Order: sequence, then C-alpha cells, then structure tokens
Amino acid sequence: MNMSDLILQNINSINLDVVLKIQKDLDPYDLTSLVFLLYEVPDTALQRLIVYQRVSKDVNDNMNLLYHWVSHAQMRPTWKYEFLEALCICRQYSVIKKLGLNVSAVKEHYLPNNINFCIHINPLKKILYRLCESINTDTLHTLKQTLQSFDQDITDYESCELVFLELMCKKFILDRNDLCKHTKVDYQKLTQILEHFPVLSSYSVYISELESKLNNTKNYFIKDMSKNSPLQNTASDVNRTHVSGKCDGTDLDEFYEQLNQFKIEDIDNDLMTDKQKCDDSYDILNPNRIGVCCIINQEDFYPSKENITKSIHVNLTTRYGSTKDQVALQKTMEALNFEVVVYKNLNSKDFMSSLKNVLKKKVHNEDSVFVLCVLSHGVRGHVYAADSVKIKVEDIQCLLDSDLAIKLYGKPKVLILQACQVNDESPSIQTLIPDGPSSELFLRKSDFLIYWATAPEYEAFRQESKGSLFIQFLCVIVKNNAHNDHIHDIFTKVTKIVIDVCSRVQKVQVPIFESTLRKKLFLRR
Repeated sequence: MNMSDLILQNINSINLDVVLKIQKDLDPYDLTSLVFLLYEVPDTALQRLIVYQRVSKDVNDNMNLLYHWVSHAQMRPTWKYEFLEALCICRQYSVIKKLGLNVSAVKEHYLPNNINFCIHINPLKKILYRLCESINTDTLHTLKQTLQSFDQDITDYESCELVFLELMCKKFILDRNDLCKHTKVDYQKLTQILEHFPVLSSYSVYISELESKLNNTKNYFIKDMSKNSPLQNTASDVNRTHVSGKCDGTDLDEFYEQLNQFKIEDIDNDLMTDKQKCDDSYDILNPNRIGVCCIINQEDFYPSKENITKSIHVNLTTRYGSTKDQVALQKTMEALNFEVVVYKNLNSKDFMSSLKNVLKKKVHNEDSVFVLCVLSHGVRGHVYAADSVKIKVEDIQCLLDSDLAIKLYGKPKVLILQACQVNDESPSIQTLIPDGPSSELFLRKSDFLIYWATAPEYEAFRQESKGSLFIQFLCVIVKNNAHNDHIHDIFTKVTKIVIDVCSRVQKVQVPIFESTLRKKLFLRR
C-alpha cells in the first residue's frame, strides 16, 4: 500500500464537526497560520484576522474561522486535502494523529520541510509562512519600518501573516488571485526588500524562482521546483546568528570600571592647561543656560526604499550600547547647564527636519554654545540615518551656518560624532565593535569644532554592554575638567587616554578634532 492509499483510508474522518473541535484546541498563532494558508482571498483573511486578534485579547473566541472556511471550501472536492496539507505545513502532527491518519505517511506525501513543494496550498503562501517563522520581533519591527518607506501602512499589525496579507490586498505583492487583471505575478518589490535583510535573503531566491516558474507555466501549483531543496534557514538558525554577534568585552572591563574614579592626575602633566580663563575666549552670556545640546541616537537601522530601488546594499547592524552613550552625554551636558534635546532612530528626512526644529524652537538668543552629538554608523564624512541613508556632515554644517541658525552667528558650534563603520570581515564574536569614518575632513565654516570618534583609516570601538570608549571617556573628562580647561585641551586629553587605553588591549583608535573656532571655548565660567 503506497502513501496516497494510507492517506485516503481515513481522509473522510475530516468533516465540518471535526474541524469545529480542532479549532477549539488551536492557539491563536496556529489558528492565524492556518487561516493565512487556507483562505484564498487575502482581503477576507485579513479582515477576519484583524477582528480575531482584537477579540482574542479579551475573550477566548476563535470566531469559527476554520468553520467559515470549510463552509465555502467544501464545494471543492479537494478541500479535505487542502486542510490536511495546511495542518502538515504548520506541523500540527498531534491533530493529524487524532484524525486517525498516519503521520509519517502524511509528512512523506506533503513534504512540509521542503519549501519548494506544494500540492494544494498556494506555493507563495507556504514560502511566506516559513518566512514568518524566521522573523523574530526585532526583524519584524525593522521590516515594518522598511515597508513604511514604501508607503505601506502596516504599523498596527502584530503578526507577519497580517503584514503579508495587507501587502497582497494592496497589490504590493501581485499574486495569482490578481491574474484576471494582470497577466503575470509580480513579487519583485518583496524580493528586493528581502535581499537587504541578511537573515531573510535566502527567501528572496525561493520567491524569485517561484515567480519565474509561475510566469512561464500555465500550472500555478508547483510540485517541486528544485528537488531535494529543503529549507536551510530555520528560526533556530536565525537565533544563533543573533547570539553570535554579541561581544563579551572582558579585556576592557577594568577600564570601564575605572571611569567613575578617573581623576585629572591620570593625565600626564604636559597636557595640563592654564586654569586661568583668558580674555581671548568666547563669552558665556548666561551661566545658568550655556546653550542647547542636541543628541541624535541612531541605534536601530532598516533598509529604505531609496536604497532598495537603487540596489544599494548597506547592512547596518543594531548599535547595542548606544543608549549608554546617550544617557552619559545627557547627564554630562545637563550638569553643565545645557538644555538637552534627544532624538532616537530618525530617518534621513526627519534627521534634518528635527535639527531645523531645534534651531527654530529650542535655541535662544542668550545661548552661548550649540552642541550636536550624533551616535550612528558612518563613512567618508557621512553619518547614517535610521533608514540607512547617508547624510553629509558638511550638509549638517551648512544648516548650522544658515539663516535658520541666525541665533548662532558668531557663536561656537560643536559637533561630536560617534560614527560607526560596518566591518563584514570581522570575526563573528569579538570584544569590541569597530566604529568610525574613513575620509578626509573639511571645515569650511568659522566657529565650528568637529570631533570624530576616530581619524580616517582607523576604527572606533564600542562595547555593547557599556557604550563606546570615546563617548564614555569624553563624558568623564568633560565632567572633571570643564571648570578649568578650554575645550581644545579637554578634547586633547580625551584623545590621549583613548589612544592609550586601546593600545593596552592591542587596538588602534585615534580620535581627531578639527576646528575653525576663533577663540578659546570654556564650557563653564
């Protein structure tokens, strides 16, 4: 007796009453997955799942979602096989066993682990279901941000299945249900997006192969596009990938622990500066309000429509530890009587508009200094926005020297840039994450001081649990020396200690600042 015969023996055990009992025992996630696979019309599936997810939070009500599907599907002679295949894809083997079916025979017949094999279920939905299994919470959040850059409003959806159903409804994914209006399926926009997610990129290959097959055959159900091609990137593989990127940082723990005890005596005497305030210095107009410090903390990144449509692949990792730097800067600048404004994860458009907003609404006439701190990835005189679009530091400079910043004319403007450069060739497990620009720096405006975490061709380092060396040492040295030293000398001390500490652990980091300040700048009078 072959496998098909084994399945046929008990297939009639599946009926409307049995489906009613089955759906009562399914958890919300499994029920959502089955609805996603079984409902042919995306709009119907989406609307019912939206209501179901709202209702299921308050009461245990499955809304008879599978019962409604059977009521319409039972007119098809294949509906029982569709249901069985969906159960198999979702690995509901205990349910299959309760139906009196041979689990091994069902698995051998439907090949649930072969992403390219389908008999009755929509082949795209099988791939998308497996894709959903590989998407964790962080990746889903990033994917939503990317889709928003394509003007897709999916922020309210809590599961991947609902996101993909919405994309089908909006024809962002043009599937076979739309072939009455279109001659070919079109998954290109989806595959372009997935290519920019390293942990999901393999799925773009599966989907592209399916698109090619569907558009070159009259048979919309594919039995096997590539034999012996089981799915490789499982959810557990993805989790292991995330773990491998973490850093322990044990060889620098002692330096971080010494930060709070750091004293002026720790710097060589030849770097000590005059404590006498010079007349040749910028005026502090109001000691109770030195100025504004704007901190832009770019910690999470996502590929944007701009990069995807231009085939620009930028794999920017999450900058774990950046919040530690943000908090340290915020406390340091508030203690110096700066008004601190903090922004997080701004896209390229919001980056510049937020900075303009600060200049218009936060900067006062009596302010003496403006400080901008950008914590991000960066290359060649640019910093990255959260949407992985590069922003020229020179453009930021021009904005701070424009008519919008008229209250800052003739006043010092300090840019502190903790900018990272992704290093794809670095080991998967390492103590420190490399950051930094790799270009020559140009200062064309007066009254500017730009301080990079590292010089061109060198790296800057960040420890995920404690923050970056540059920012953490900067905050401590500013705290200890702002009453006595002008900013050039403070930054020189920061540069020295960062170089010294890195050399002790056989790392090379060389912070660099370039200045067009016309006078000495003291942060305290």
